[in-house]
Amino acid sequence: MPIASAELRATCAAIQRVFPGAFAQVIEEGGHAADVLVHSAHDLALVLPNHAQVPAIIHCGELRLRTAGTPEELVAAQPARTIGVLSGRVAVVSGAVSGLGLGVARGLHAAGACVLFTDVDVAELAAVEATLADPVRVATAVVDVTREDSVIAGFDAALRRFGRVDLIACCAGVAPAYDLVDFPLDKFRLANEINLTGYFLYGREAARIMKAQGHGGSMVLLSSKSGLEPSKANTAYNATKAGELHMARGWALELGRDGIRVNCIAPGNVFEGSKIWNPDYIAKAAQKKGITPAEVIPFYVGLTALNREIKPQDIADAAVFLASDQARCITGQVLVVDAGQVWTR
Repeated sequence: MPIASAELRATCAAIQRVFPGAFAQVIEEGGHAADVLVHSAHDLALVLPNHAQVPAIIHCGELRLRTAGTPEELVAAQPARTIGVLSGRVAVVSGAVSGLGLGVARGLHAAGACVLFTDVDVAELAAVEATLADPVRVATAVVDVTREDSVIAGFDAALRRFGRVDLIACCAGVAPAYDLVDFPLDKFRLANEINLTGYFLYGREAARIMKAQGHGGSMVLLSSKSGLEPSKANTAYNATKAGELHMARGWALELGRDGIRVNCIAPGNVFEGSKIWNPDYIAKAAQKKGITPAEVIPFYVGLTALNREIKPQDIADAAVFLASDQARCITGQVLVVDAGQVWTR
């Protein structure tokens, strides 16, 4: 881990351990007189317990941070506070500019969380930031989930902007659909890199930060009904989505004593805004089922007990619940949001 990253993380963790829930933002060096001036995060951890409230300006080594009790005060010096079940939390979301990732990220934001939207699509990240128009609780970072250095930099961006990380939602994913005999090796490897390695890297960085902060956290991994009951001609997706479930269960056991909860959502087929359900994928699904592309969505909706199309908001609602204190005793579980299609639990 780069020295700058280690210094940033140690400093933010020192603040969180004494003042859990405080927000912090890295600022430019000039124009801010220090309320606390120390040489290292270790020194900061020794000094902070002597303060009744978090110091407004902290100089720690080369870092300069502004702190506040709410994200509004941090950015605009305004006392107003967003009300919601996730208000005062900081979320990092992968795959956050389209499909279910965008739906989940927007749902967390609507529930009051500060959200770092991460993705590889620079233009779409800019569009999301412009659409939400919330400089207090929305930030973006370009992150390639398959690259360790990129993921580390993304989490550092969350700390530089908000001073902490309370929850993550792993949503980046691909679903190359081929018959086994025709499955290209590069597509299989790509699915493993994004769907499994990407989740591992986000989970690892989140765990490092949350354990150092000392006040728990929540991870929500977006799996699929295909992780519970496989679909035909979908080898890589079946394998990686099942892998996500078991990875999350192991993390739940490992991190539980640190107050970190880890759960999965297994959505059914969500078509609205999906990059997975693109025209090519729909054409392959039509061929697989012996129907026309226009019949694909009604066909899959008809497989559900409720005969109801699942929307991104349904998945977002599930993510908000699992991330909130309403689910404080839920960990290592899979919440299936599929309108009643898969009965394997």
